[in-house]
Amino acid sequence: MRTNGHRLIIDAKAVYDSTESFFEQTGPREAFKSDLFRELMLWIATLTSFRDGARLLNRMRRAKDGIIETTLRNCVEREGAKIIQCMEGLAAGAAEKEGLCVDARATVTWERTGEAVAKGDIPTSPAHVDEQAVHAAAARLGLDAGSYDPADYELCSVNISSDEVGVRRQTDCRPRTGEPQLKRVQNSVVHVEVANEADDPGMASSSSYILTSPSVAGAFKVLFGFLCANGLLEKTLVFFVDGAKNLNGAIGALYGFLDMKVILDWYHLRKKMEETLSTVCNNTRYRNGMLQKTMPLLWRGDIDGAVAALLSMDMGMVKDKGRLDYLVGYLGRVRANVPNYMLRDALGLRNSSNRGEKANDLVVAERQKHNGMSWSDAGSTALAAVSAVQQNDELDNWVSHGTLSLQLVERTTPKREKRDRRRTETSYSNSRGKVVDVAA
Repeated sequence: MRTNGHRLIIDAKAVYDSTESFFEQTGPREAFKSDLFRELMLWIATLTSFRDGARLLNRMRRAKDGIIETTLRNCVEREGAKIIQCMEGLAAGAAEKEGLCVDARATVTWERTGEAVAKGDIPTSPAHVDEQAVHAAAARLGLDAGSYDPADYELCSVNISSDEVGVRRQTDCRPRTGEPQLKRVQNSVVHVEVANEADDPGMASSSSYILTSPSVAGAFKVLFGFLCANGLLEKTLVFFVDGAKNLNGAIGALYGFLDMKVILDWYHLRKKMEETLSTVCNNTRYRNGMLQKTMPLLWRGDIDGAVAALLSMDMGMVKDKGRLDYLVGYLGRVRANVPNYMLRDALGLRNSSNRGEKANDLVVAERQKHNGMSWSDAGSTALAAVSAVQQNDELDNWVSHGTLSLQLVERTTPKREKRDRRRTETSYSNSRGKVVDVAA
């Protein structure tokens, strides 16, 4: 359907243009799209390539000369840029309602005075697991009474997982000209989750939301506004990270005045030990033996014991002393972020950032990390934003009203049986198919 646009001109100045004020802004020779078509277009763009998406849309509409690949890509990039701008604006507005703002140095300040917010300025009401339940679990595990603090085990916390993912970047010009170009486009994804009480004992209920940004600093700035919008600043914030220095620095700078803790993801710690000891030891059997000694200690949060085990290594079996010193230094650096994983697991608390990893897969990796794909900075960031909106069940709200709720979304899933932890409690295989009990 075609229609004429109207423009009101007063004193040679256009004061109203229906093609811009009434209809959405489009490119040259680009048709106006209904809300239903826009929603379908954005949803399909998160599932398949722009080429296949354009073919699918045209097939559904029985249109021979319908939308083309380039137009679909431009539309998605335009929508994604608007989503990012809207999310940042809503986050800033939510912080302002609390009298707070985040300055250029990524520091939270009082909007009225400009002074930095100090610890204790904002009242918090942290909740902890019942002390008797902690003591009972520790007794079952054989832990000494002085080796743990019951106040370290949070209840009704806000679990936050953050990760950064890179996809192949399109070159801006020929490689032989100009300065060296970046090879990856980075996207930061933050997954926020709060556990709920489910009426059905066989179901697990939680409320979650996914935030995206081109940078780590931008993601945590939006996260702060999101926490303000949902009234979560008074709760205990638990950040699950993979050990990246830029994440720890950004968290400490922005959230240090709140009741918060940072936990190193168990999977990444185990992977770090496995890979680094492979470069330290010159014998596979000896490497596996060292893993048998150190991993149960780390599972209990005993950094000193793990470091002592590493320093007692037979130097005749060490092929790279520098890598051994690096591993000892690494354990010292992450000491504050290594809890007693075993006791947390027994209490039913999280030890993993797997929610953040999965959010990365859903928002970025599954769509953008395929053979032959490369992305512009704006294109990758915009598509990640559209995918996040779709995962948050906000696509209809965005298309119909041009805004986001920025509120947690309740999700209910069947409970799964607890995984077997034998790999942690037993040694690593020293020979094919053979696993030796640690207790032995």
